[in-house]
Amino acid sequence: MDLRQLRYFLAVIEHGSFTRAAAMTGRTQQALSKGVAALEQQLGARLFERGSRGARPTTVGRLLLDHAQAADDSLRSFEQRLQELQTGTEGELRIGTGPTAAGSLVAPAVLALRKAWPRLGIRVDGGVLPELLPALLARELDVVVALDTMLQTDPRLHRDLLVEDEYRIMSSAQHPLAKRAGLTAGDLLKHPWIMGRRLGEVEREFRQHFVDAGLAPPAHPIESSSLDFVRALVRDGGYLTLLPSRLVQAELVAGQWTRLDAPRFAWQRPLVVYTRHGEPQSDPQARLLQALRNAATDVGALDC
Repeated sequence: MDLRQLRYFLAVIEHGSFTRAAAMTGRTQQALSKGVAALEQQLGARLFERGSRGARPTTVGRLLLDHAQAADDSLRSFEQRLQELQTGTEGELRIGTGPTAAGSLVAPAVLALRKAWPRLGIRVDGGVLPELLPALLARELDVVVALDTMLQTDPRLHRDLLVEDEYRIMSSAQHPLAKRAGLTAGDLLKHPWIMGRRLGEVEREFRQHFVDAGLAPPAHPIESSSLDFVRALVRDGGYLTLLPSRLVQAELVAGQWTRLDAPRFAWQRPLVVYTRHGEPQSDPQARLLQALRNAATDVGALDC
């Protein structure tokens, strides 16, 4: 069998349709369909039932799945070891991280890992969870560490809790609301807002608190995924913002920012590590996961 055709087959299984599989693998739908059709011709059986809801594996497709996955995993392991021998490295880890986890968990874990594996290649990509998880499923990343704002977990992924974080309303220490207690939704509406992007369920609950108080949520907030930009507007423009505490721990410790005393406007959310469910871990990946747990323990101790 042609390995490329097997990988096309696995991509369709993973993504549920030829269209999504083509998009995630960077191939045209025509090329992917031809590859699967050639494999079906070679086997003398259909591998997928195609319909308006996507592509579902036939009985033969399900039979092929376990063998194809095992063959692909084995070859990928060989390719990795071959690269290590040819380049003199100890393999590569591709880590996806959200901004909250990057400094508090991923950085100390990587530093600890490099002490044991000094020749290990490491690539760290930043982003938010809805962007990073598709890359993990597409095998473009090996591990994702981020603040979990999602309500459901894809069954193809394994999720481990590292430590809890808290979303709070923040301001500069000089803000007029900084020293006031018992702030209401009405108090918060009197000032401009800058919001992060893709806050998920936290943002929905945030907006609902205003609705429950008979008020409209903050009008025309600025949105930004740039923490430096948020810092500037909070510092220089008197803006309020909603962020996880660990993301601006340095500003809070330095006394430049403060968490506002606004009852009900606080949300606990977990910092988690995602891997692909049921896949064997390489030694570097297993050591990284342990280093992340150690970093999470250290962070938790600092909170006490």
